[in-house]
This record gives sequence, C-alpha cells and structure tokens, in this order.
Amino acid sequence: MYQALYRKYRPKTFDDVAGQEVIIRTLKNAVINDKISHAYLFAGPRGCGKTSIAKIFAKLVNCKDSVEGIPCNKCVCCTQSNEQNMDVIEMDAASNNGVDEIREINNKVNLVPSLGKYKIYIIDEVHMLTIGAFNALLKTLEEPPSHVIFILATTDPHKVPITILSRCQRFDLKKIPVENIYNRLKYICDNENIKIEDDAIWEIARLGDGGLRDAIGILDQVVSYAVDTVTLNDVHEVNGTISQENVFNLMKNVVDNNLTEVINTITDYSNKGKSIIKITEEIILFLRNAILANTTTLEDKNIYQEINNHFSTDDMLNYISILNESLLDMKKFSNPKMILELAFIKMMNNSNKQISTKKVIEKVIIEKPSIESNIITQEIKQPKKITQEIKVEGETSNTVDNKNISREITKKTVDNELLEKLNKFVDIRVNNTLSKFSKKDTIELKNDLNRVMDYVMDEKYNVYATMVLDGELKAVSDEYAIFTYKTEHLSNLFNENIINIENLIKEVFNKTYKVVAVDIDKWNIIKDNFNSKKQKFKYQDEIYSIEEILSKLNNEPEDDMKSLFGDIVEYN
Repeated sequence: MYQALYRKYRPKTFDDVAGQEVIIRTLKNAVINDKISHAYLFAGPRGCGKTSIAKIFAKLVNCKDSVEGIPCNKCVCCTQSNEQNMDVIEMDAASNNGVDEIREINNKVNLVPSLGKYKIYIIDEVHMLTIGAFNALLKTLEEPPSHVIFILATTDPHKVPITILSRCQRFDLKKIPVENIYNRLKYICDNENIKIEDDAIWEIARLGDGGLRDAIGILDQVVSYAVDTVTLNDVHEVNGTISQENVFNLMKNVVDNNLTEVINTITDYSNKGKSIIKITEEIILFLRNAILANTTTLEDKNIYQEINNHFSTDDMLNYISILNESLLDMKKFSNPKMILELAFIKMMNNSNKQISTKKVIEKVIIEKPSIESNIITQEIKQPKKITQEIKVEGETSNTVDNKNISREITKKTVDNELLEKLNKFVDIRVNNTLSKFSKKDTIELKNDLNRVMDYVMDEKYNVYATMVLDGELKAVSDEYAIFTYKTEHLSNLFNENIINIENLIKEVFNKTYKVVAVDIDKWNIIKDNFNSKKQKFKYQDEIYSIEEILSKLNNEPEDDMKSLFGDIVEYN
C-alpha cells in the first residue's frame, strides 16, 4: 500500500527536524545534563514539527545508551515504534477532550514504566480540552510521579489556561524557513527519484508557508498530476495559484486601465478552478516584491521594473491595503471572485484612496429583512464608494457637475441663507415621505434595491450606484424615499448629488422618486417623533428648488470647499 510522503519522511531523529535548531539544542542538553522537566508545552503553527519533536524526545529520554543527545537506535526503547511502546501514550484531545479521559490518565500515572525510565503522555491539540478536563489535569500536571513526563502540543496556546501554561516548560516553534523546506524537499525528491524542476521545488517550498508537512503534501499531489517531469506550471495547476508572470499581466491591465481584460482573466481563472484567495495573496506578494525591488536585491528584479515605472510606492501600498481588506472579506462571504473584481475596480478608479468591499458583498448576499411594526430599523450594510468621473447623458439641465462630489456642505462652506434653504428642503422631503409613509412600499423597494448593484460597474452610473448602496433605505412613500448615513458628511454628499441619483433610480426602477438623505442621529430623532406621534407629518409643497441650491453651491469659491470627511473615503 502506498504511503503518503509526509508520513514516510516524518522526522525520526532530531537531525531530521528542519528549522527548529534552538529548541532541538535545548532538549538535547536537557537530556545530556539530566535536567528533564516533568511537563513540556510545544506551541506553533501546523506542520512545523510539534508532534514529531514530542515523539523523538519521548524516544530519547528512554534510550539507555544515548550519546550527546543522540539515541542509539539499538535498545528496546529505540527499536519499538511509539505505537508499540507501552511507555509512550498518545492522546488526541480533539476527539478525547472530556473529563473522563483525563481521569483515566490520572488513575494510571502511578503505574511504573514497562521498559524505559519514563512513562510519557503526549496530548496533541491540548487546547481542545474542556475546562473540566483542564481542571482534572491540573493537580497531576503540577506534581506527577517522578517517572511521568507530560508533553502537550497545541496550535493555539492562548486557549490553554494560564494555570496549565505556568506548570510547563513552553517552547514556541517557528515557521520553517523556505530554504530549510527546499532542502528537505530536494532530499525527498532525490530519494524517490522524482524528476522535478528546481524552480518547482522552490515554489512548493514557498507555498508551504512555513509548514513542511503542507509542502510535502503539495509535492505528493504534484507528482501524481505530472506526466513526466514536474514543472512550475504543474505546481500552479494543482495548487490553484498563478505564476508571477500571470500576476504581472493582471497589473499591466491596471496600468492600461483595461477593466474588461481583468474581469475576463479573473473569470477564466475561476472557471479553471483557481483559488481566488490564493490569487489575491499572490498579487499582494507581487506588489510587496515590487516595492522591495526599489531598495533591496531580489531575484527576477526585471519583472517588477515596468510596474515600478508606472506606480509609485504609495500607489502600491494602497493597492496592497485594498487587496488585504478584500482578502479578509473573501473569507467571510461566498463570492470571492466578485470581491476581487471590485478590488481591481477600486485600484483603477482611484489610486490614492482605500475603500472596503465588505459592504458591497453584504448587500448582495443579504436575505430579505424582517419587518418591525413601525419604521424599518434593520441594519443593511452597503458598499463604500468606487470613484470615477461621470456625465449623465441626456440630462444637461438636471445634471450636477462631479466636482460637487468632493465637497461637503457645512457652515464653513456656505452662507447661512443657503444652508437654511438646504435644511428646509431636506425637512420638507422628510416630512412629505413620512406623511404618506407606506410600509409595503418600503419593504418592496428595500428588497429590490440590490438591482442597483447592476450599475456598480457602469461607466455612466457607477459612482451614484455606490452612493445609493452605501446608505440605508429607511422610509418610502408613493413618490418619496429617505436614505440614512452614518455621518452628516455622507448624507450631505448624497444631497449634493440628488439629481444624478434620482436619474439613476428612474433608470433602475422605471419610476420617479424624490429622494433625500439624513444622518443616522437626525433620523433617530425623526423616527422617535414618528413612532410616538409627537410630531404630525403633513404634506407640503416644495418651496425651494434643489437645482437652484446646487447651482449656488457650484459658484462657491473652490478654496472654501476643501473639507473632506476624514480618512474614510473621498470622491474626485
């Protein structure tokens, strides 16, 4: 029967353990100097050698003829495997995590070893034990019989109670360096007569991400896939990743502002079964290397040179930030492909601003909201802004210049008369909405609002689509609608672009709505007045024209309109 390579080449001596020299030396010296502790804790990421070191150490402490921390491999304790050795008891805490299992250990610790000097208990994934099991282990772990050694292994030491940690000698194993993984993979390939390109070995070592077991597992898969010699392309095909050249081509499309090609390429990768998460990680690594290529010596430096000629370091740092946020979102939502596409849209539309995709995806996947008895209060998160210059065709008289987008309406930027008119305009629209408020219309429009997502990548409407999705629809009547935003800056931004937003809504729903936005604090006051009937909302004619107000805003001096809302987002 075929044996997986990671099992066949599991370290059997300390010399076989890669990348943990400090810990190996400490354990060897403990045996040489006869300073063996009663309890050890090995913590570290998966595949770094925790359990292997525990088994080798268990073998070494019972070896009767060890020399300088090296077992003789001739005595009974050395020749028997851990599965056959009655003095080495292994327990997987992931599946045996209850009090009863620990009590059984407590009942047996007084039994003397059968062959060696010590009876060793290896508890893997110890953080999975229940609180009761930890408490049952506590006293025995603190004062075990002199012939007992406990070795605990875990990937999450922070989940282990401090009372347990304080009773153990703790060793934190590190991720194994790429060079060490490469050397071990090279050794395995030579022993197994595997034909493989050197670049492919290096790539597997890098993809192992510090875990030798993962790297050997990838090697095993690639060997099964390859027809003859294992190539670099075989590694990427099996692992669902793409090469640095493929990443370069994607970034070249950002330089050329070729969104269509980017979308087609990502779709092609997705159809071929490539991992979108891994592709995103590869792009981040590529940009990191491109930044370092300016200051340090890297192999294949030429591949980054053209990218460096087009993007500044600040641009690339911003891209990394956008992709990193997208990467976090991908692990929470079910459509990573769309998140990566939106990340590229942001990178192309605005090289200087960071925008999270989280709200976009939440809007897409949100289920139909539950309806409360009064005004709709459920939180539905929407996307942040994607920037691009837009002109609404066929609306010359009702189209607002996009320079409005970079403004905010405050007392510092407009005169009191204009501010009073704008506030009165907002109040009238809020009043008219609530005077004929319809819960049914609110539910229907809120449920259909995701149709605006179809316009997020539309050259004509994308900015206004993201504005609408960024807010939360709160109330609808037969002809009015109220949106809310977390800050006054965002609601003012919406109101500055009401005309364009109304054009978008008419395009999407084939119905005219008069819209308005308020910040969430103001809305809470309005909602309380509405629900408690403290204020009567009666329909009023609109006495001010939004076109006139916005026209006067356009004539405000540019120097007086520089205020932006923090570091969150900016429209140009």
